[in-house]
Amino acid sequence: MTAARGLLALEPGLLTTVQDLGRPGWAAFGVPVAGALDEEALRLANRLVGNAEGAGALEITLVGPVLRVSGALDVAVVGGSFGPAPGRVLRLEDGDVVSLTAAPGAARAIVAVSGGIDVPVVLGSRSTCLSARFGGFQGRRLLRGDFLAVSSPPSPSSPPLLDVSADLLEPGAGDVVLRAFAGPDEAEFDAKERAAFWGSRWRILPESNRMGLRLGGPSLGLQETASRASEGTTTGTVQVTADGHPIVLLAEGPTTGGYPKIAVVAAVDLGLLARTPPGRSVRFERIPVTEARSLLAARDVRLRSFPGGRT
Repeated sequence: MTAARGLLALEPGLLTTVQDLGRPGWAAFGVPVAGALDEEALRLANRLVGNAEGAGALEITLVGPVLRVSGALDVAVVGGSFGPAPGRVLRLEDGDVVSLTAAPGAARAIVAVSGGIDVPVVLGSRSTCLSARFGGFQGRRLLRGDFLAVSSPPSPSSPPLLDVSADLLEPGAGDVVLRAFAGPDEAEFDAKERAAFWGSRWRILPESNRMGLRLGGPSLGLQETASRASEGTTTGTVQVTADGHPIVLLAEGPTTGGYPKIAVVAAVDLGLLARTPPGRSVRFERIPVTEARSLLAARDVRLRSFPGGRT
């Protein structure tokens, strides 16, 4: 009898979850989009192993897992530098063990497997929503001994043996520059506060998670929030808390919020932000929203130019 194709977690890593492109369209019901924090890495990793771009994959964080393979699988790790061959396809046989050890400075990566991780589809997505404890693999992070089934590949053809390790921008030395455009509430901040936001270095705090990245730096001043009505939020929104410090909302961020929104990180740079570990410093570079849209469209054209995979 042929063993089921899949991955056994010998060591689960610090925070390993099943993610895809998320579940947009449910915000009115209070359901976060969830999905991979690094959409670009997810799409590219899936293309490398011949999957649809939105197939279920693993998102790994800071400390990668050790996985035993059941059946023959193609695996691609894209994003941060984890494991023996980041950015390339690994051809693994039944019983092989792969240790996805992080290189210094690696924050997150996507692990795509030919066929895709096979977990139940909930509200149109296989993504884990940790904050609400549903989706993915039992609504939680991977634990030692968990077995993840993998679907059969969509076609018998082999994916291209490409090396894309240089195609995603990883944080270099110095401050990480994030392009952003003005948020809907920027006018509520005075000139000094706006200058402090756009001109300061902000350190990513260890209290950050999949809901949002907390930034340490100068206070932008106490914010009156008690009388503010809650409004819809989006991934990349930069809210300023009552004590004057920014939070960049991520994939599991709340669907509504009452903090003023000073800026929005351009979607094209959210992957870079996901690849930046706690302790690193970031700066915001102001661009018009039209440029943010153009950058995103150009990125999508570039992603689809890679061989393999399906859109």
